[in-house]
Amino acid sequence: MAAQDVVAGLKEELTCPICLSIYSNPVSLGCGHSFCKECILEARSRRPSPQGPFSCPLCQARADPAALLQPNVQLRSIAQKFLDAPAPQEEEEPEVQREEKGESSGQEDGVVLCDFCLQEPQPAAKTCLSCEAALCQAHLIKHNTKSPSKDHVLMEPCDAQILAKRRCPQHGKLLECYCETDKVCICMLCCVMSSHKNHKIITLEEAFSRAQSVFPETLNKVESHEAELKQSMENLLKQEEEVQTMEHLQKSQLESLYEEVHLQINNKKEEVLKALSQRKEEQLSQIRSEIQKYKEVKDAVSCDIKELKVLRDEKDHLLFVKAFAAIQAREHEPVPDADSIKLLTLPVIVDESITNNTLRFLEDFFSRVQFLFKTLPVHEHLTFTVRSKYEIRCSCKKVTPSSVGFPRAKGLPHVLSDQKFSEGCHFWEVDTSNATCWKLGIIHQTFELYLERSHDYLRVIDSFIPVKEEKFTTAPKVIRLFLDCGRDTLSFYDVSVKDGDPDVSVRFIESVSSSGSYPVRATFGVYDGSLNLL
Repeated sequence: MAAQDVVAGLKEELTCPICLSIYSNPVSLGCGHSFCKECILEARSRRPSPQGPFSCPLCQARADPAALLQPNVQLRSIAQKFLDAPAPQEEEEPEVQREEKGESSGQEDGVVLCDFCLQEPQPAAKTCLSCEAALCQAHLIKHNTKSPSKDHVLMEPCDAQILAKRRCPQHGKLLECYCETDKVCICMLCCVMSSHKNHKIITLEEAFSRAQSVFPETLNKVESHEAELKQSMENLLKQEEEVQTMEHLQKSQLESLYEEVHLQINNKKEEVLKALSQRKEEQLSQIRSEIQKYKEVKDAVSCDIKELKVLRDEKDHLLFVKAFAAIQAREHEPVPDADSIKLLTLPVIVDESITNNTLRFLEDFFSRVQFLFKTLPVHEHLTFTVRSKYEIRCSCKKVTPSSVGFPRAKGLPHVLSDQKFSEGCHFWEVDTSNATCWKLGIIHQTFELYLERSHDYLRVIDSFIPVKEEKFTTAPKVIRLFLDCGRDTLSFYDVSVKDGDPDVSVRFIESVSSSGSYPVRATFGVYDGSLNLL
């Protein structure tokens, strides 16, 4: 038994660390380690840069190229004598182990292979950080029996990219410490030689423990930041929609004003409309720019969250601390509560070469345009209660008659808004598609202005006196009433969308004077069907 142990020990000393066979034509490096000549040549050829400096596969010592292949005559002689000696009987390898070896020969994708196996590389059991090499079980045993290798750091198998991340890019040493001042992983040389030497340095284990303690708080903070970004984006999208709606309303108002001056200001009309469209594009461009900015920030924060959630299960202290420190270092700017964009006053320049009469007319016209854009209309969502001697069923947004048996001679049953209007610009919209006989307008103690539908006619009525009557082929579905207390006017628009084209979705019907008497209320009358406030 003792003889077998001696033979086994001698065989181990005569075994090449690369091929794990008895030395064949052994050569020695300057560090004293020996290898088969073919093995060391093969290992050298497999380096990323074959022409660069070469290091010993065992101790990583730089080898002198001139002395790289110096034959070790004495070792070769001993190895040859060992091979010529009668081989002792060896126990048969268990069948189970042979089957396991056979199964391990088939490699799966993504498996890290041993760097020392030259013919048929086996899956690596460990990776040596000191040697920067992956080792199969056989080479690992050989590696651990060498005295200089006993203090090497071993970890789970990983590829070259992971190994590169675990070394200091400045000194090439293992990252074993954490700088709390700069929040980065550093090596031992960084602690004493670089700019980190006066910083607060802790071990990776301590950094990992501290990071774990604040991890839930950091995740909640980033998720809260993402929610704030989402809310800001929703606010911007809402503003974008409001700007679109307001632009259509203002465009229709400009169209109605330009119809009053006809050909005299036709050129000026195109200029103002173009300025309005440019103003809209500037505002929409600003809003969309903000949306894109918040989207990019939100995407970055979402990536942080995904990384944090993936990082939650990371057990490797170094990888966890490095990734977590990188995420913490990213700046998260505070999200504003709300953003607002206001339409600026539409610039209009009057040509001084026109006649005095035309100039006065245009000055009055442009003052009205400026007033229109200075005083933006408010979309009123009206509420009302029953104020008629005829019963009307009404909810917060719907008006219906309680019966249809009352005499028509006494007029339509109607309801008044709770709100009173004395100043500013206001508009409200009513869906009339479910009624065939209705009236919409404003009422005062001394007058009543309204738009009425009866059969196939629309009539504008001023205190029971018809102002305009027109016959229609397609009944309007949605009516907009625009009250301008500054100009003492009430305007009616058909805002039914035609073929989905927003440019023709607003049609001016008529504008009448309110005589400057205030306050007024909105009035709604219906004979059959129902009216719905939008």
